[in-house]
Amino acid sequence: MTTSKYATAFMALILLAAGCAQAPRNPVDNTSLDSNASPATATETADIATDRLAIIEEIMKESGTDAMIEQVPAMVAMGFDQQQPPPLDRDDYEKFRKTFIAAFDPPRIRQTIVMHLQENYDTERYAAFLTQLKSPLGRKMTALETAAHTPQAQQEMMRMGNIIMGQASPERLKLVRRLDEAAGATDGNLHMQMLMTETMIRNLNRIMPAPKRLSDPQMNQMLEQIRMQSIFPIRQVTHLSMVYTFRSIDDTELQEYIQLYESDTGRWGTKLLRGAWERVSADIALELAQRIEQTFIEKNAL
Repeated sequence: MTTSKYATAFMALILLAAGCAQAPRNPVDNTSLDSNASPATATETADIATDRLAIIEEIMKESGTDAMIEQVPAMVAMGFDQQQPPPLDRDDYEKFRKTFIAAFDPPRIRQTIVMHLQENYDTERYAAFLTQLKSPLGRKMTALETAAHTPQAQQEMMRMGNIIMGQASPERLKLVRRLDEAAGATDGNLHMQMLMTETMIRNLNRIMPAPKRLSDPQMNQMLEQIRMQSIFPIRQVTHLSMVYTFRSIDDTELQEYIQLYESDTGRWGTKLLRGAWERVSADIALELAQRIEQTFIEKNAL
């Protein structure tokens, strides 16, 4: 398997999170209740928690996050199956595929994101962000993004990529670059791809026949090579995704949408969601390592 194959293995997954940026971790104070608290205090606290959860549930829906989560397993399977199999026994490879895809569990992903939103709760900012998401423009763009990020749509996009980009006007491409910068999409996608690619490579390496395993220096060299080789393709795919997603709207409307991203609320909200998805990626990396340990390493040691 070449490094370029590893580098493209998670393009489909990365596109799910396009348009977000890394979030600062500023959790709210979750100090536990005093055991001697009055019933009224406990009730009020429960009501606050309920209200907060209701706002978070709205953000999950209105941002398109719930719809994207449901697509994750199919998107991961599509990206995985487009790659040339590594030099593994076929049965081991199929077990690895099943183990890998199973780590992307939608209920668990949703739970992680909700937990992140709870820990970073800010009444005023969440209200402002939700208002932006529920605006007519916000809802229209979220619907376009949701429709564009299914396996079928992504396959169509990749098949027609040259035509799509060839038909884009210089003005549209300029707006796409501006949207990329405002959203931090390329940088965020590169970061998440490298996290997931490293997870896949290191765990595959653990189950390779001993003579074919890479040493740590070889592994680090490969990962750095992948990172350098990935910057340009990720930027290309990010821009293609944006051109494809917003192909049905005019430049004026796209510019208005970019202005939402460039606003204080838009930048804060996209950082919040990017932080949630990066937390998901880190949790999946840990989950996958544990599954590999149980499926391959421990059994082979028996």
